[in-house]
Amino acid sequence: MAQLKFMDLSTDIKTLIVQHVNRPSDLRNLCLTCKQLHEITVRKLYYKVVLDIGSPNDNKLGAFLNPRNIGLQWIRKLDLYLASVPDACNQMQLANFTVRMILEMLPENILEKFSWHPWQLFSGENLILLYKKQKRMERLEALGLDSDVLAELRKIRDFEKVFENVKKVSIYPDSRKVMEMSQLLLENSKKMEKMTIHANFDDEIPSRELNDSSTEPGILTSTIFSHMQPFAKCTPITLKEIEMHKINLRYAADTYCKVIDFRTVKSIVIGDCSGGDALFAALCGSTRLPERLETLEFKHDDNSENDGLNAIDGFLCLVTGLKTLCLDFQEVKALPAPAGITRHAKTLKSLLVHAADDCNNEFVYDWNAFSDLCKSCTLLEQISVAFPEVSLIRQNQESFINFQTCLGDLHDLTTLNITTWPNNDPSGTRLPRKVFDHLLQGLAQAGFERSVAHAASQNRSSKLAIIAFGASDRIYEREQSQNQVIFVKGKQVDPLGRESPVAIQIGCSSSSSNSMSSYPPPPTDDSQYAPIYPAAPSAPPPLLDSQQQQQLQFGSSNLYPKLENVGDILQQQAHQANHALDDQRNHGSPLQGDLQSQQQQQQAKSNRLRKACDSCSIRKVKCDESGPPCRACASLDIPCTFERPSRRRGPPNRHAEAIKKKRRLEGDLPSGPSTPASPTNAAHALAQLSSHPPAHLSAETIASVPTMNALIDDFFTYIHPLCPFPHEPSFREAWDRRVDYSDSSFLALLASMVAALVASFPRKPRLHLKMQTRDQYPSHLALVDKCREVCAAARGPGYLDRQGLNVYDACTSYFLGLVGAYTFQWRQLRLYFGECLTILRSLGLHKAHEQGYTNLGAVPGLYGSNGPSYDGSRDLKLDMITEQIGRRVFWTLFAGVRTMAQMGASFGELTILPATPTEQLPPLPVEIDDPYIFPDSIHAQPEGVVSLLVGFNVNVRTFLSYSTVSTAEMAFGVDELFDWNTQQKILSQSLQRCNDVVSDMPDVLKVKAQDSQNGKFGQRKQPYYPPMPEYGNLRDPALEALNGSSTADAIRPTSQYEIQKANIYATHLSIRSYLVEKYFVLLEKANNLKTQTALQRSPGSLIGGLDRLLVGTEIDPHLESKMASEREQVVKDLLVVLGSIDMVNMEPNADSFAQKIRSVASTLLEVPKERKGSVAQQNQEYLYKFLDVLSKLERVSDPEGSDPNARIDEEVELKLWADLREQQLKFQEDGGVYGF
Repeated sequence: MAQLKFMDLSTDIKTLIVQHVNRPSDLRNLCLTCKQLHEITVRKLYYKVVLDIGSPNDNKLGAFLNPRNIGLQWIRKLDLYLASVPDACNQMQLANFTVRMILEMLPENILEKFSWHPWQLFSGENLILLYKKQKRMERLEALGLDSDVLAELRKIRDFEKVFENVKKVSIYPDSRKVMEMSQLLLENSKKMEKMTIHANFDDEIPSRELNDSSTEPGILTSTIFSHMQPFAKCTPITLKEIEMHKINLRYAADTYCKVIDFRTVKSIVIGDCSGGDALFAALCGSTRLPERLETLEFKHDDNSENDGLNAIDGFLCLVTGLKTLCLDFQEVKALPAPAGITRHAKTLKSLLVHAADDCNNEFVYDWNAFSDLCKSCTLLEQISVAFPEVSLIRQNQESFINFQTCLGDLHDLTTLNITTWPNNDPSGTRLPRKVFDHLLQGLAQAGFERSVAHAASQNRSSKLAIIAFGASDRIYEREQSQNQVIFVKGKQVDPLGRESPVAIQIGCSSSSSNSMSSYPPPPTDDSQYAPIYPAAPSAPPPLLDSQQQQQLQFGSSNLYPKLENVGDILQQQAHQANHALDDQRNHGSPLQGDLQSQQQQQQAKSNRLRKACDSCSIRKVKCDESGPPCRACASLDIPCTFERPSRRRGPPNRHAEAIKKKRRLEGDLPSGPSTPASPTNAAHALAQLSSHPPAHLSAETIASVPTMNALIDDFFTYIHPLCPFPHEPSFREAWDRRVDYSDSSFLALLASMVAALVASFPRKPRLHLKMQTRDQYPSHLALVDKCREVCAAARGPGYLDRQGLNVYDACTSYFLGLVGAYTFQWRQLRLYFGECLTILRSLGLHKAHEQGYTNLGAVPGLYGSNGPSYDGSRDLKLDMITEQIGRRVFWTLFAGVRTMAQMGASFGELTILPATPTEQLPPLPVEIDDPYIFPDSIHAQPEGVVSLLVGFNVNVRTFLSYSTVSTAEMAFGVDELFDWNTQQKILSQSLQRCNDVVSDMPDVLKVKAQDSQNGKFGQRKQPYYPPMPEYGNLRDPALEALNGSSTADAIRPTSQYEIQKANIYATHLSIRSYLVEKYFVLLEKANNLKTQTALQRSPGSLIGGLDRLLVGTEIDPHLESKMASEREQVVKDLLVVLGSIDMVNMEPNADSFAQKIRSVASTLLEVPKERKGSVAQQNQEYLYKFLDVLSKLERVSDPEGSDPNARIDEEVELKLWADLREQQLKFQEDGGVYGF
């Protein structure tokens, strides 16, 4: 009997065989084999097509949309994605044109599904064309449209035929127009079986109007179901599947139960729906309970009462027939009850249970509950639960092994997902990734071996084929949803022929791969969730060879490729040449014309070294070279392409290879951007860009030179008194030489300085933007974002590893952290403040002496090193400027850390330990201004001129005055009572030191209230000008200096003193109030304790250490009355400060001043009336009004949630400053401080 060949089989058998081929490359090769197989395979290859559009690659679609391409008629599902391109300019226009071309070329009435995935506006004209040509679709989507075409859609001929076959409707409401489109689809889809509602509203529609209330429906339900009103009398929709995401169901649950007949529903998916428990509570009624529910998936962030967990437990006990159960709870106190799960033991095949508390600690079933669950639900094929903690470096961990043993009762189990990650206890060192993966593989292999052994003891074979660790992909919208390590079971055979299971890792994906969008893409037609795992075989798969493992590890989970894979068959070489030419025209420079033309000629020649087309070459037949297409391909109706790599016959020509290599090396020179055809050049260019800033990056990237000059002058006038760095003469000299063109660190420093100025004092930069470049930056936040962008680009990656890291890099990091504070981005504040402190410590500037020398102790010897136990040299001497700037940065950061602690931050946020006898903090900077500090010497300050560093040091000493309190809080905790006698002495002496600091200040930095008797400010020496643009030049010393005013030098120091004064007194008041209130809090705790022994429960050694920091041992018997008097004095001083300091000098202190004063005022006002002094009661009205204005000026709106390009309402801000001025004048008219 002759051997039967594959081609001798009947067409039906060959069709069945092809249906089991899934890999696109295999389908492609089958298409190129012969005409008969092409006709069979093309049906599956084209059944689902996924295209990336909106990029230059769209010009390759010509071959795909060729009318002679027989695959077009077999397209049933078309998914379109918006391509990710660097330059998105005019991308939507290109995408809309491409979509229209595709819809025009597709045959009529062939599509079953059309999806537009990027969640961006879809062309209304293209939608009309789609509904005109495709009237057999089974799935429709409600999309956002760029124009209102609903009326035109209704006028389409045979419009009702569009909905004849529709079974699935997906709506994604995010605006009123989309809701109207959704209503159109729901009204006309009479045969609908599945409905998906995924809301994604912004703040355009208020929540109280959008969602249902207890009295009436909201805009969402009343719009998409408007054709069914009134809901109480409507005929509910009969569905089989319902999915809802991001919908508020608290009061809408009853509405959905009226419009949808849940009794016929077989699948319910609820994800991130607020009030989802209300829906399941409503479904527990006998008239609404689903009769045969097969799938239930519920993701919910529960409340403190665990209403969602209780509702699902009750619902599971009532419903029957579940086959798939997926429960994901956050912020709960327990796991779902096993009794509700085991009720479905006779039908349940897939189970996923995840529950975590508010600290994201995952709950684990106890062994008895898990054992009962496994013994009851014997039909389970997939299970995903948390296992007990297990260590990768320990053995005989019974709790984990017992859980695996329980799985032996699940004879059909093929997939096991352990959602908890193993650890490496008791070791405290993180394992390297390769070591962790290897140990994890051993743990998975032990699981496979235990499953095989348990099955063999029962005379059956084990079906367990997959073990995964980490969170399952089935959990929708979780950050860890792609963080999984998956192992499949293979087999290995020893030399004796004995088989044993082996775990093979097939993938590990990071959670950052899906960070392109703030919300997930629209669901697929089959399920809202991606499959939990690839389909598991019924029997253990054979051992995979290396090629199959690589395919599994790196292959896509999508069986149907995007255009890049299909294009291997369908795209023409001519289109690639045009694409390369377009890229060179778009990205090349005029100076590269000759080089590009040579490269194009070389590429054209290399593409035509072989004359036969791909199909003829594969089939080894002669090609007539008349194409594309050639006659052979035309007769077979297959694409004619020239993409196979050519192979040169004969020995290699080493001389020619050397010339080519030399050309490649010469082509890597920085003569311009490389073409896409040269990956070597592209990689070299990317490496250059990653290590160096672009050549055109300079200060002009931020603003014009006149504007930058004004901003620099404003910085040194308003910000430098508070943050006295960088060194002003050195900086101005570098700016005059335009060092920003050559030094990226200087440019980063300049950008951070401007960002700090604009973020803390936005009104002044706004005036500059109005006068010069306002159209470029619509708001000060846009300018801040631009400065941060320039700073990041100038620093580049790896800037902390540079050899030339210096103190000005610490300045840059501090200013970026300050910007984060003033724009309410607390993560950036902590990040950059910590980075600043790290740089200072790495440079040794946090120490009192031997800055370049660091003693490492015995660390090198401990690890076997024979090197020295120190880093640097004792002989290293810093220049005077670097030393002083380093001290200024350190103490400025110190003041910031203490301020954060006063505002409620914990000590762990950023730690600067107090000084010890062996580890002293650096001394305070010398009280000499920048013009008199040189690299090798420091000159004396002129007589009669108070240095700005005097006010700076006063502010630092104010923070240092309560260092003993901070030390005690670090040791025992904030507001903890450990030894009341010692604590009284600490608070009393800290308060005395705080008052002594201010009393020793120069007169120029003191607040004077004497003139308040006459109703005048004791501070102001210049006339008052409102903060209006027309008065900007009259009251702005920086602009006067820019215009060459002779009085600018005299006015600027006075203004700087006033700015420092506002900062000093705000700090002084906040610390005094902080100490006084802490005393009364501890006093109340001490009075509540019954015995003195309870007050002394701390170790004596710690108390003794604190006693050495105190002066004297006696406690003032009248301390309580003195503290009460101090509270009264704080009120007086607060009113004096608010009534005396000009608002012009409050502004540069930004939110720091407002927060400190507001904290003091609110603390004083919250004191009980019986403890409130007469001064506070008399002036309570003034305090409330001042507090109200300061709260509004604090800019409490989060810029991250606002548009940085939005215009700032300056009239409101100016009105608030005018209100503050009015309160100041009213306070003075009533007698000021002498009106008490």
